[in-house]
Amino acid sequence: MESNNQYKKYRDISVYTSTPGERVILLYDETLMQINRAILHIRKNEIGAAHNNIIKAEKIILYMIDILDLRYPISQDLLKFYKYIYLQLVDANVAKDENILQKILVYVKELKDIWQQVEKEVRQKNEGQRNLI
Repeated sequence: MESNNQYKKYRDISVYTSTPGERVILLYDETLMQINRAILHIRKNEIGAAHNNIIKAEKIILYMIDILDLRYPISQDLLKFYKYIYLQLVDANVAKDENILQKILVYVKELKDIWQQVEKEVRQKNEGQRNLI
């Protein structure tokens, strides 16, 4: 029990001290984890557990839709893509379809990779600016 509390404290500190980009990456990680868990539960015919994991992934995607800053053109594209992913998750949940979930995994992984690259470039740019001072 104590180790769970320590992990929770560590996770909370990590979230509060991370950049916005790092937090988005954490959301993608959690989405990937929930989808992977759902796939495993479907394979074991654990329908209720699969349902719960897919619902968690759906909630994360809905949250990501809610936090989009629609003032930027890229946000409109992300909004469309997130809505598509959400609808695919709903379809996968209704049918308990592993194939749909596998397809979604690829999309979410690609988005995560893009965000990681952007975050890396921003970090490098910020370090370069600090070295000029």
